[in-house]
Amino acid sequence: MLPELIYREEQEDNFFLLFAMGLVSSVLGFGLALLVFPSHVSLLSVVFAAIPLMYPLTRTFLEDERAGRPHVDEVLIYGALFAGEVLGFFLLSLTVSSQDLNQFYLQISHFSEVLEKMGVTMVGGADISALTRTGATGAATGGLQLLGIFFNNLLVFLLIFAVSVLVSSAGAFILVWNASVLGVFLGILTSKLPGMKVLTGTESIPSPVAYVPHATFEMTGFIIAGISGSLVSAAIYRQHFDSETWKDYGKLLGLGLVCIFVGAVVEGL
Repeated sequence: MLPELIYREEQEDNFFLLFAMGLVSSVLGFGLALLVFPSHVSLLSVVFAAIPLMYPLTRTFLEDERAGRPHVDEVLIYGALFAGEVLGFFLLSLTVSSQDLNQFYLQISHFSEVLEKMGVTMVGGADISALTRTGATGAATGGLQLLGIFFNNLLVFLLIFAVSVLVSSAGAFILVWNASVLGVFLGILTSKLPGMKVLTGTESIPSPVAYVPHATFEMTGFIIAGISGSLVSAAIYRQHFDSETWKDYGKLLGLGLVCIFVGAVVEGL
């Protein structure tokens, strides 16, 4: 039922309900993973949360590619679902006990080095330094310089684009994965800051609000990469090889690159 509801609201451009459905899918995905596979919640919560998004997003992009309409609505649809997923994982990371944060092991591994530099060495009973450090997915990158931040995010951007071209339905999984990383990261920071310190931060732990500006640009860039890849995939399927179509998608991809560059500049300030 949820995929059909999401598709209906996409058709009506009801971004508030899409936001709410993104939130619902993240909570349901986590609950189902916890119920069925409690030892693999970190990964399967993302998979289960992404499943309701796969059909409506893929169908919408196929229809929009054929119509050739402006892409603002597509970005807003993707963005509304993404924001709902971020809030869902943010709330989940706040509501589970400290010990149960190990259920977000994979997400935490992406920003473990950042937390360790803040002095947050234990999360859910797990030693941060023992977690696999695979790099952030745009949520945080530590003390890297501008070019380092940009090329790190560029790699993620190109990976999202390539995967979306090859498997357009994978865009839903990528969307939820990035939302889970960002949501859990902000949730852990919030849980470590008492009271109004959430807004101001402390000497060792910054406010999660400080990460919102650059994360907004970076995640918008990643969203555009997923949309561009899905539209290119649909264009290849329909054999739409005219120059106007590809110029349009080139401009969209360029806008995504601008977003991640601006995000890198803001993060490096």
